[in-house]
Amino acid sequence: MKLPGFGKKKKNNKEELTDELLLALDIGTEFVKAVLFTADTQSQLINIKGYGRSRQHSNSMQGAMIVNFDNVVNAADRAIGDALFNADEIAKKKNPELAEEEFITPLPHKVIMGIAGELVQGVTIVADYEREESEEKIDIEETAEVVSKIKEQAFQDAVVDIADEIGIASTKLEEINSKINATYIDGVKVDSPIGFTGSEVSYKIFSTFAPSIHLNSLKDIAKELGLEVISIEEEPYTITRAVKGSRAENYSGIVIDIGGGTTDVAVVDKGAIVGTKMFAYGGRVFTKRIAQDLELELNDAEQTKLDYSADKLAKAVQTDVKKALAKDAQIWAEGVELALSELEDVETYPSNIYLCGGGSALPEIKQALMEHPWLQVLPFVKFPKVDFLFPNQLEDINDETGTIIDPEDIAPVALARMVLELNDFDHTEK
Repeated sequence: MKLPGFGKKKKNNKEELTDELLLALDIGTEFVKAVLFTADTQSQLINIKGYGRSRQHSNSMQGAMIVNFDNVVNAADRAIGDALFNADEIAKKKNPELAEEEFITPLPHKVIMGIAGELVQGVTIVADYEREESEEKIDIEETAEVVSKIKEQAFQDAVVDIADEIGIASTKLEEINSKINATYIDGVKVDSPIGFTGSEVSYKIFSTFAPSIHLNSLKDIAKELGLEVISIEEEPYTITRAVKGSRAENYSGIVIDIGGGTTDVAVVDKGAIVGTKMFAYGGRVFTKRIAQDLELELNDAEQTKLDYSADKLAKAVQTDVKKALAKDAQIWAEGVELALSELEDVETYPSNIYLCGGGSALPEIKQALMEHPWLQVLPFVKFPKVDFLFPNQLEDINDETGTIIDPEDIAPVALARMVLELNDFDHTEK
């Protein structure tokens, strides 16, 4: 649910966006990924029409932060072009009797963008209150008032704490958005409080913050591409919300998204996101290690890493790569441990870990998690099970392309699905 009252709002017509081709843009360290889709609000379904991705120049990003604006814009432009071409090809296969000019997919004008990285922080604030008129149905104005009061009372301290943690001035930190992550009415968990009656209400509100320069860079990229920003969403949050069953009270899990420059960790407990943490340790660290130990150029090392993940290397080279990656994989697992330990209000950790992102393809990643002494270092009830998260495990998605099948493609699809959770398809102009 997109909460009202945060920033200046501009209403979009729900039917207008339902009929419109939209864009989800995931600007990662290694790739820019673009998903063309429509949102069916009646059936609550995202229909993916096209998918494209473009490799980033090596100096475009640093720790998920944009450092070369023009290079990123060019990569995004290529990814969108690939997605449009993909959508045209799919349309041709479905309707071979139509004329060539009828397959031209219209350009999208609105975009939902993802944000991640070690400087992006998410916190959960719990708000309990007793309703005086318990028989009256909860409406959006009531939730707005509650959240507004929470913002007045708790957000300043949260901003100061986050700014201290990431080492920037609080004045340079900006709220991305805030959402009701879970609602309990008289002790019963509900998907949305709107329309329910009751006396004892508890909200878990998940708020995300990032440096203003990070957010402004994304907005400037959208502007350069001629796109209107519907929303900017924290990617670990969108992924956990998209997993089938993840909003149910009987669901708990840890989702780890390993990108090129960072690793994003999110913990879900009883259907609510406890928090997210990111650290600057991703696939590029392993690429550089291969380049150093095997004396390869960086591009050759990247290809060697990909071939190793796909089990395409000769046995001798495979042994050398495995040896090179062993120590870094252990250090990475220690980074996951540290990220988990920094999450507050976690009594016990979920026993299911799900991996996604391009970096998850390295065998050492899963192995490092399976060999880490979790029961000795953190309060796990039992040793966690480690699995991959695939796109077909996401909810409310109809992939018309049939090509989005790998864990590395999770983030842009989850971003597209997030449109269904934007209340009345509002977007915030900050």
